[in-house]
Amino acid sequence: MTVDKAMEEVIAKYGEEEVSKCVAKALVVHVPTINTPVVTDEQVLNTLSQLDAAVADMLEAGRKQEDTYQNKAELVRRARQLETAIQLTESEAINTICGTGKDAYGIITYPDGKQTKVSLNNDTQRDAFRRHFSAEERKEQAMVEADVRAIEVAQLKAKEDYDAKKEALSCIRAKAQLQAAALNYLA
Repeated sequence: MTVDKAMEEVIAKYGEEEVSKCVAKALVVHVPTINTPVVTDEQVLNTLSQLDAAVADMLEAGRKQEDTYQNKAELVRRARQLETAIQLTESEAINTICGTGKDAYGIITYPDGKQTKVSLNNDTQRDAFRRHFSAEERKEQAMVEADVRAIEVAQLKAKEDYDAKKEALSCIRAKAQLQAAALNYLA
């Protein structure tokens, strides 16, 4: 059977008008469409505003992260200076010890001018004696080191915030790329 004979049979069976409609329908070029509303004007504008906001959030998080580093270097330097000062003060205190062994003693002078003779016949007493002289510097060092730790915590929080915003921006960017691919497909 040839194509001409097959066409004649189909025309005879369904009629010329019905076959013409079917052929015209088959010849219509397919126009791609997407049923999901990802590329509407509103959705594209929404994505652009989300990208703008995410970039602004990233810049702000980056600025906050940089701000946490401002005083840390100076505080760490001050902590090292205090550590050295404590060692020097304690060395001077040890040098003021009089006598040796069980006869060793030290003299503690209080702010009101009163002096007290302290027995220093074991390691615990000698440690207490030298720490007495560096007590103020040790308190300051503890406060400075606490400030350094607080800055480190703030840095960690700022980094976590930055990373979260970076991840959010990555998701929004993926959405924008999806929309761009859909628009290219429809074009």
